[in-house]
Amino acid sequence: MARYYFIGLVVCMVGIGLGYMLLPSAQTLALIYLRDHDYGRALELLEGEQVTTVAEAMRLSNLYLHNGQVDQAILVLEAMVKKHPNHHELRQELGKLYQNAQRERDYLANLEESRQMQPSLEILQQLANLYSFYSDPEKQIHVLEEMVKRYPGQIAGYRDLAAVLMAESRFDRVVTTLRAMKTQHRRSMDGESLHRLVYALLKLGQEREALAEARSWLDGPIDEQTIGMIEELLYQGGSAELAWLWLEDVRRQLPNSMDVMLRWGRLAAQTGRGENVLPVLEGYWRRGELPAAGIMVMSEVAVRLKWYGKAMRIMASLPVGQRPYWLQRTLGEEVLAAGGGFAARGVMQVAEPQFLEDYPVLAAELSLRAGVSQKDLQHWLDRGKVVSLEPEWRVRLAILFLRLGRLAEGGGMLRALARETTVPPAVFRELAGYYIQTRDIKGGIAFFAQLRQGQTNASVEEAWMLLLVSSGDHQGESLAWLAARTELSEAFLSDLANRALDTGQLKLAHTLVERLGQDDGQGGMIVGQESLGRTLLRARLDWADGKFMAALQRLRPLYPVLDANGHQLYEDVVIAAWRDKQPVRPEVLALVRRHLGTPGRVGDLERLRLYGMLAWEVGERGLGAKALMDAAAHATPDSPEMKQLLYVLGPRPEKAALDWLLHRTRGAGDQDLAGWVDVMTGIGQAERALLIAEPKRPAPGRNPALVDALVRAYRSMKNNEKMAEILNGELMATSTVPRLHALADLAEGGGLSRVAEKVYQTLLKVDANDEKALKRLGYMAFYAGEWERTVGYLGRYVSRYDDNYEPFFFLAEVYRSLGMIEKAKPFYLKALAKIDKMDRPQHSVRVAWTRMTERVGRWAEALKGYAGLLREQPGDKRLKADYVELLLARGMTQEANQVLRAAGVH
Repeated sequence: MARYYFIGLVVCMVGIGLGYMLLPSAQTLALIYLRDHDYGRALELLEGEQVTTVAEAMRLSNLYLHNGQVDQAILVLEAMVKKHPNHHELRQELGKLYQNAQRERDYLANLEESRQMQPSLEILQQLANLYSFYSDPEKQIHVLEEMVKRYPGQIAGYRDLAAVLMAESRFDRVVTTLRAMKTQHRRSMDGESLHRLVYALLKLGQEREALAEARSWLDGPIDEQTIGMIEELLYQGGSAELAWLWLEDVRRQLPNSMDVMLRWGRLAAQTGRGENVLPVLEGYWRRGELPAAGIMVMSEVAVRLKWYGKAMRIMASLPVGQRPYWLQRTLGEEVLAAGGGFAARGVMQVAEPQFLEDYPVLAAELSLRAGVSQKDLQHWLDRGKVVSLEPEWRVRLAILFLRLGRLAEGGGMLRALARETTVPPAVFRELAGYYIQTRDIKGGIAFFAQLRQGQTNASVEEAWMLLLVSSGDHQGESLAWLAARTELSEAFLSDLANRALDTGQLKLAHTLVERLGQDDGQGGMIVGQESLGRTLLRARLDWADGKFMAALQRLRPLYPVLDANGHQLYEDVVIAAWRDKQPVRPEVLALVRRHLGTPGRVGDLERLRLYGMLAWEVGERGLGAKALMDAAAHATPDSPEMKQLLYVLGPRPEKAALDWLLHRTRGAGDQDLAGWVDVMTGIGQAERALLIAEPKRPAPGRNPALVDALVRAYRSMKNNEKMAEILNGELMATSTVPRLHALADLAEGGGLSRVAEKVYQTLLKVDANDEKALKRLGYMAFYAGEWERTVGYLGRYVSRYDDNYEPFFFLAEVYRSLGMIEKAKPFYLKALAKIDKMDRPQHSVRVAWTRMTERVGRWAEALKGYAGLLREQPGDKRLKADYVELLLARGMTQEANQVLRAAGVH
């Protein structure tokens, strides 16, 4: 019985065990709950279970994810990845979780691990995108290179790689990548890739290759957007010639494309090929096939060709309201730059009224060029002042006021602009120019000194320095400023150097020219404007240093490419070298013949005189005389031009010159006739001058200048009778002191002492103490031996006027002749004192001094004086007689005999 109980127990135990084994597991129950979408119960079952397989880990991770526990889901997969690092599907799932959790760095690290296991196209592309996001171009390039190597059939890899390489300026590798793409994929070169390839080749300096690549693109499908993009690229990155060759090819490929035609026309306008395209565009225009955009292009081409009339007619064919502002402005600006008044008037007519209202400053500039009424010009000026203008236009308006001479308005506008926070740099340079123009350089320096306070503005600094150098008084400060600034434009340095030379600041000029650098060492044969400017500056500096031949050596090879200012510098240097006696006669001769041999070549009278003198100096006397006569064609007889001409013609001019002078004399008016009579008298033609002027002799007192000239003419002919007649007539009509003085001078100059005496007597009636009349009448009386009159005139004279020694000497001699020795002595002493104060008196004065020392009893001085005078002039018999007389009077008989024996008297 017990045995059956045992067996029953065993059976029960086995049944229980088997029953237990038939119960579902937690994993199974979890799956059941998952199918029923009961994620919470499923997660409760699995959370406590040990996860041993990838499937279990992914199942648990999904449950966490469904319950919104992303971090827990990630932890489950991260734990399993550590056990199975090369499980691709597991890493993919983990990567998705990283993305959902926005854990980019973890996502990137997971991708990098995946790439090591299985570098699929998708993984490589994702990595490239992430490296781009994290701005890591090196890794991005490396991944993309791997992509094109592993998957050469994928065009996107090549294009992405080229884009990154382009951004990194690795142009050689851009070219390699895109050319490899073309090899793998014949039709792969889209517009963007072509743009990159052409740009990279241009950056590498391979213009021919760039053009070849652009041309090869034309063999496939063509889109017009890419055409324009490549044209602009070739033009800006290469040259206008490259762009032109490209469009020529495109035009042949697409002969019916109006867009290409218009691009071709615009480029022709920009590159000076308008004559080639204008007939083609006109053909379309006449047939009515040219759209409005084409008419605009055709008008622009005509503008660029400076065919302003045609440009206006073409533009006028567009209805009002359809004429683009840019074209109207282009026309206006071009006419301002190179057109005349007629063209400016045409622009004012063809431009739309609203355009002019919107661009009043341009309208004012055109009005000034067109010569419109002051009222119309003022309308645009007033509108320009009230319209809200951009700084550029306000600067132009200010400049316009300066050109009109309205300096206060123009300068005020520039000063106001200069104080604004944002203005064009040109404002400061123009303002500096204003201060220079108004010669208020000190005021300009003070104004810019205020602007400089508390700010660092390069344009303000440069304008201030321009004024500082222009003043010519701040060379040391200018040098210090210059030394502290290493980066200044060549144009600015050149401007400073020229102004330094203009103001004679040679040390500053040398420093500036050295900063500009050396010329190209090709003997001056240079084309670039910067190199040309440097050479001209160095020539100016050599000229200022007196190194005329060095300056000439620089300028000679450049002559064909010099502008008017450069030619002027060359000529000035040649002339300076000639004045310095350098061997430049052939060049001076060439200058003379070039200027004087071409009618109207020299418009400046000053230079005409210069070349006339040069012609005379180099032996071209005919050219020289003619040039100087042309320069004096309207000159007055006392002008510098006439003085120079008379110097050249000499005392006896040739017939042509004499005829010219006679012609000028005959045509002279009342004011100039006197001068021409003097001119003719000066060259020995007084008789011919009198034939012209005598019939025009005015009544006494009416034209003193002509009367005096006639007197001088008669004096040169020694016709005292006529001189006296004229002077006596003038004396009767004259009562002013200056005129009486002039008549007295004329009379004395002509040897008419009686007429002169009569004039002086008349003078004393007008002014009893006239200085000159008293002195001259006293002298006349002295030489006539009229002692009483001498004492009367000279006595009154010396009592009022402090003159030289002569009046005192003459008075003393008169008193001595009258036996009044004691009365004479004070006048002798006064005369001696005046001579003693003289610096190096002449021989005649020292003779008088010696005689006066004898008269006052200063025997030793007199004896010494006579001895000295005789050593100077041993042949003067009167001196010897006076000396012998003094020696005998002093009892020095032996010395007197020696003087007489020396004179040949025994």
